[in-house]
Amino acid sequence: MIPPPLIDWAVWSNLDRYRDTELILLKGHLLLEFMLSEGLSTRLSLTDQQIRKLSFREKLKALATATETDKGLTEALEFLEQLNRLRNRLAHEPFPKLETDLATWSDQVLHVFLKSKHQRYTPRTKITQAISALARSVYESASSEA
Repeated sequence: MIPPPLIDWAVWSNLDRYRDTELILLKGHLLLEFMLSEGLSTRLSLTDQQIRKLSFREKLKALATATETDKGLTEALEFLEQLNRLRNRLAHEPFPKLETDLATWSDQVLHVFLKSKHQRYTPRTKITQAISALARSVYESASSEA
């Protein structure tokens, strides 16, 4: 098992190099999807082939059914569902206005999941830290059942 703080740091440091909020959203979504896949592999013993067939939303639903008693993971999955809706707006609307919604989302995530602050807060750094905190939480919860 990788120490959860290392997951937090690895995701944050990967995202911190980007300055464009939309790119952070897309890359963060991808990294979180990887964490969901790890959780499905660990908790449900799904194969890589089975996991690859699932959309982000289907991964959330599958993991949610296996973790109904894990309050922390249930909260994380709710935030991941919200992030997925924001990512879908970015992918399907020509000129999405996401700044306010991403700021609200990141504030809420950090209020619940922040374990360690990596840098001073700006709108961009709040998003990177919220994504890294969620990645840590998903990884930690998935690994605790292994």
